[in-house]
Amino acid sequence: MRKIRETIIPAILNSYSVMFFVNNPWMSVAILLASMLNIMAGFSGLFAVVLAVLLADSLGFDKTQLRQGILTFNALITGIGLGTFFDPGLVFFALLALSTLMTLMLSVAFGGWLYKYGLPFLSIPFVLTFWLILLPYSTYENLGLTHRNIFWINEMYAVGGNPLINLYQGIDSLQINEMLNIYLRSLSSVLFQDNLIAGIIIAVALLISSRILFTLSIIGFLSAYSFAFFTGSENIIVTYYNIGANFMMIAFAIGGFFVIPSKFSYLWTILLIPLTSLVLVFMIKFFGYLQLPVFSLPYALVAILFIYFLKLRSNEKSLILTPVQLYSPETNLYSWLNNKERLNRFLYLPVQLPFWGEWQVTQGYDGAYTHINPRAHALDFMIPDDDGKYFTNDGILCEDYYCFGKPVTTPADGTVVEVIDHIEDNQIGQSNLIHNWGNTIIIQHYPGVYSQLSHLKQYSVKVKKGAWVKMGEVIAACGNSGRSPYPHLHFQIQYAPNTISKTMRYPISYFLRSGDTQMQQFKVPVEGESISNPVQHPILFKAFDIQPETTMTYQWKNNQGTTLSETWESYTDANNHKYLISKETGSVAYYTCDQMMFYFTNYYGSKNSLLYHFFLASYKIALTQSNISVDDSIPVHLINDKKWLLKIHDFTAPFYNFVKAVFKQNTDIPVSSMDNPEIKIVSGINLELPGIRKKYLSAEININQEGISGFEIEYVNAKISAQKISN
Repeated sequence: MRKIRETIIPAILNSYSVMFFVNNPWMSVAILLASMLNIMAGFSGLFAVVLAVLLADSLGFDKTQLRQGILTFNALITGIGLGTFFDPGLVFFALLALSTLMTLMLSVAFGGWLYKYGLPFLSIPFVLTFWLILLPYSTYENLGLTHRNIFWINEMYAVGGNPLINLYQGIDSLQINEMLNIYLRSLSSVLFQDNLIAGIIIAVALLISSRILFTLSIIGFLSAYSFAFFTGSENIIVTYYNIGANFMMIAFAIGGFFVIPSKFSYLWTILLIPLTSLVLVFMIKFFGYLQLPVFSLPYALVAILFIYFLKLRSNEKSLILTPVQLYSPETNLYSWLNNKERLNRFLYLPVQLPFWGEWQVTQGYDGAYTHINPRAHALDFMIPDDDGKYFTNDGILCEDYYCFGKPVTTPADGTVVEVIDHIEDNQIGQSNLIHNWGNTIIIQHYPGVYSQLSHLKQYSVKVKKGAWVKMGEVIAACGNSGRSPYPHLHFQIQYAPNTISKTMRYPISYFLRSGDTQMQQFKVPVEGESISNPVQHPILFKAFDIQPETTMTYQWKNNQGTTLSETWESYTDANNHKYLISKETGSVAYYTCDQMMFYFTNYYGSKNSLLYHFFLASYKIALTQSNISVDDSIPVHLINDKKWLLKIHDFTAPFYNFVKAVFKQNTDIPVSSMDNPEIKIVSGINLELPGIRKKYLSAEININQEGISGFEIEYVNAKISAQKISN
């Protein structure tokens, strides 16, 4: 029963909605309902998709792709098409079953081939299977083309009598604008219909499911219509099916699904419509000699070619291919906008400042003295006093400088690949131009990523070449060797394991600015800043470093005062991404935890789950000993408030985001927190519009020696309280 609920039913429903590039239950039901307006075609499609899902499941194909409808939507289209054009009977259903199997086989085969290149197979399996039946159909004497499309009214009368006939004819004969009529009937043609009611159902479902796809359907329609009349090819291009199954589909695919929706994706959609038109006209002429309809093949080939074309770029600029497909243009867009900033840690190896305490950046990137050309991306550090001086006494001895002899630490885990330790420290004001870098350590952290620490104190190096070093390990002392007129530490990230390597721009993972409680995250320090490393709080780290196979159960009260319990289990997926899953609701929250920060990366599931509320309250948590604050932004599609406003925002989001959800976190750490670890984390989310800031929620999370002991979340009109009852 669980298998039917969690795999079979979602796979069947999503096969309908993914025809229009979305996984949405409303869209699924709408397409299913619209397909049933041609009863035989609708049931043929349902038969085909159920059979395809059961076959794919029993043969052990990928459950994720199956649930998303990717493997079976072509079988659905094939079933609807066959049911539209052929009469029912034993031969028909035998061929329908075989066609379903062939479509599934082609979907899996094309997927295995094209997915290696990151390309979709779209509707190609449907086209090939339909050709396989259509070309030799006259050979099958017991299979005939149907006349139901002429005498459809008899079938409708058999289902609903005169009331249904009158309703249908009343709507279908509405006197509406010609362009609107063509638009709606073009939508219905994707289901092989010429039906105003089906078009209305699909249009409304598109509007409810995705404002971006709805907009793109209009753009695709108007672009195709305009180009057809511009070229005088309206007799071929302006057919309901060509507009719906080719031009609207290319608009969906490129404008908002395989490419992150933006003004550039919309522009390229308009440009690709004429190209699809050229391919369409050519294919109609070419395949006409074989008496084969081209169906949606033109759009499929143009879309695949264009996606592959984009993949061969050296860098992405205006058109961003969707990195993780979430089967909703809005979700793809909001997640990408949010994650391109907050998840850039995955683009970089975590690197910390190579010292203890607070130091000042005395020369930054592109510095005026020596940080130029290939060595532009480097940092120099010294220690100032309260008066801004770097030395005591007269500053004529190295020992007068506060930084001289201070520990130098490893910026990240790695292998020591170069050590120079014998060069004498200079007298103040003197420089060794023969040995420019002085005493130096170079560490390989990753292929093509090395750190260099230079001007070290003579004979202070504590590691040997080939040694493995850990982040934060003391490896030397600050000195005054090489081209260094006064003691300082030179630090850079570079491409190669030598002192002549070109440097690279590389952020420090986390650091604190003097006098500022705001955590700086994955930024490059600026010249003149006094900065330090944050220090991990072991109790906080223990609480949020949730290991796989951990189980946590919380008792909580919802807004109605009902007492519930919810259990979360932690797992790791095939890509080594950690996630929490609620046993009661099936909701999933992905998270990551490094040495200094815990944060959630995405959420899927019910917004009534306790896990959803915890996701919002703990969206990003600093795991440090200091009472510092952390700011972040949350994708607006994850906010369960002002839904009407967010839906309006969907229309403008590819061009301009006027709604933002801003998260802020502070930690109240008592002085005695190591002995009596009762720590309170305070967080909140505000919705921000131009000139308006509105509180969405505030939360308190309680931490003790046992972990996350409980939390309270207060919304504008609701309050939730949860306490841990077991691990």
